[in-house]
Amino acid sequence: MKNILDAVKTAYTKKGSDIGKLAVGSVLKVNAKIKEGGKERIQAFEGILISKRGTGLGASITVRKIGAGGIGVERIFPINSPMIDSVVVVKQGDSSKAKLYHLRDAFGAKAKKEAKKFGTENMTADSLAVNQEAAALEAERQKSKEDRKAEHSREKAAAAKGGKKK
Repeated sequence: MKNILDAVKTAYTKKGSDIGKLAVGSVLKVNAKIKEGGKERIQAFEGILISKRGTGLGASITVRKIGAGGIGVERIFPINSPMIDSVVVVKQGDSSKAKLYHLRDAFGAKAKKEAKKFGTENMTADSLAVNQEAAALEAERQKSKEDRKAEHSREKAAAAKGGKKK
């Protein structure tokens, strides 16, 4: 049984696809094969490596980029997949953390700071407007949550004061 597993690993493991050489925080360009109808083409996905996961055949990376309109897009790429043509390191990263999931929550000034830190392109006026809208929606959601809590506590106090019987 062990011989079969070794044969599968050697057959499907790509040469030069060692996940250990990629540093979290690096800017990568992942060239993936895309099939459209009968044609096949290569599409580049360039972004920040925010996490690495697994070893051997099951190894995968998560790459995050800021798309049109300031929307964050993440893709998980299995390193040994035949659909991955190549992985190119555009800029070597240096992060003290193993996972950069905190970049998901960044908007406004914090997002600009993170983008500058990791060498991604500057945010456009459109993406700044989207981030301001997102901040306003988040503030409204927090306010409504606080209103619900306050109303609940008022109802609870009124029920205790009124001496409701069970």
